[in-house]
Amino acid sequence: MAETRYIEGQGRYELAEMVGRGGFATVWRARPAPGALGRGRDVAIKIIPVYSEGERSRAMREGQIAEGLRHKNIVETIEIIPGDYEVYLVTEYVHGLPLNEAAQAYDVEEVIEALAQILEALTYAHKQGIIHRDIKPQNALVDRKGRVKLTDFGVAYRHGDTRLTQVGFAVGTPGYIAPEIMDGADPSELSDIYAVGATARTLLAHQPDELPPRLREFVDRATSPNPDHRPRNARAALKLLTGRRGSSTQATVSEPDRIPDKVSRRITDHLLRGANGAAAGWLGYLLGAQIMQQDGAQAAGIAAGLAVLGYLLPRIAALGLVVALAVALLKNGVGLGFALLVPAIGGTWVIAGSAMSGGVSKLPLGPVLGVPMAAVGLGAGLPLLFGALMRPLGAVLSAVAGALFLVGYDLAVGDARVPYSGVRFDPIPASLPIPDLLDWTGRIVEYVRESHPSFALLFVLWAVMAGVVSLGEWTGRWIVGLLVAVGGGVFGYALVISENPNARGQALISLGFAAIMYGVLRYLGSRVRG
Repeated sequence: MAETRYIEGQGRYELAEMVGRGGFATVWRARPAPGALGRGRDVAIKIIPVYSEGERSRAMREGQIAEGLRHKNIVETIEIIPGDYEVYLVTEYVHGLPLNEAAQAYDVEEVIEALAQILEALTYAHKQGIIHRDIKPQNALVDRKGRVKLTDFGVAYRHGDTRLTQVGFAVGTPGYIAPEIMDGADPSELSDIYAVGATARTLLAHQPDELPPRLREFVDRATSPNPDHRPRNARAALKLLTGRRGSSTQATVSEPDRIPDKVSRRITDHLLRGANGAAAGWLGYLLGAQIMQQDGAQAAGIAAGLAVLGYLLPRIAALGLVVALAVALLKNGVGLGFALLVPAIGGTWVIAGSAMSGGVSKLPLGPVLGVPMAAVGLGAGLPLLFGALMRPLGAVLSAVAGALFLVGYDLAVGDARVPYSGVRFDPIPASLPIPDLLDWTGRIVEYVRESHPSFALLFVLWAVMAGVVSLGEWTGRWIVGLLVAVGGGVFGYALVISENPNARGQALISLGFAAIMYGVLRYLGSRVRG
């Protein structure tokens, strides 16, 4: 039985099996040795024999370059272990296949996505001054989730380093080396882009169908013998290939490049907290003035305190507020049905909604914004706000809850009209006990189903508008998302929901104002981020 071999570094690793062999190195799957401090999962160890100081320098340099790169589409280097006759590069172990094998089952869209992930990795690496120099399908691994990870920076070139190869000596794999490199030019971002184009040709060689025009243009331009005809950088190549800009690079680039993105996230966070504080303050004023019957100064004090708490501790403020509202309602003779309905709906929203979407956790009082926004003529545009500030799931949930809150408020406290519909119902008596409240709700539902089916479409319309805007933000096409959402909103209000001209006019004016505000703020925000 062969003796188990161990590699000693910051961790202690037990070699399990050889998984790859190249001209100068072997790659092994390894695991942390029993009792050693390790991550508890398999790793890959590249063993590079060294017979001279020059070879040692090359091996250490490969590890140092790879160790400084942190990106979801680049294999993570854990540590570099120098030995007497070998250098060991310890990296994450990717459970999957090389891209050349995985792509045999790919359709055209899957090939495009794989190439896009390589370009996202190169966008990041090039920002760090690293040129890979050996892009090919065999140097990209595909894990079980379909994520492509670039590997093997053994011949990478780092700006500022002394060249370790002779001038005029072409480094790379035949078929993927840019023509200018064969003529003795220095490696550049454009030579990596050429290799990605050559990789695309390899992966697409066996596709039975005609390629999309955008993909043909990408391959032709990326592999042009004239570097000036290629996309100017990896980000431009990605946009040419997919029509989108890099999405994952901003979270992994060097610190100076992250400043605009940090500023953007900070502004968004303050906007979310500010909206939450405004909602908490408004509810606090209602609590003090209308339910607790406090004078103007005391009600304003309650509102100010809750507004500050809503800004600083959104979820705690929301939970505390729904409990306070329930107690105040009971003390003022409101039926148990309404008193329990407030914490039931509010608590469910804050806890379940927050767990389902990260965006909701920062705006737990967001749905109540529908009432004050309607008061200033912007209620119909509330779904745009949710879509702009939240991920799709959170935006949809918030929009439905916002519509529900706005309808409930008008039926219980307002003029008993369904907002932007013109449909009038009997006001909800606040003193109803639970059984009568449920019976009243059932009668309303039956009445809506028989006489005003468009009423239920208000909730659907708000959810769709918020989801479309959020998807537009998520994919980087906010203008398209805004136009589709506003167009759908105009169609929905004008032809389906609004049953009289006055309600229709209010809805369209409100939606128009909200769309203009969102478009201006979004444009200014994109300008700030550059």
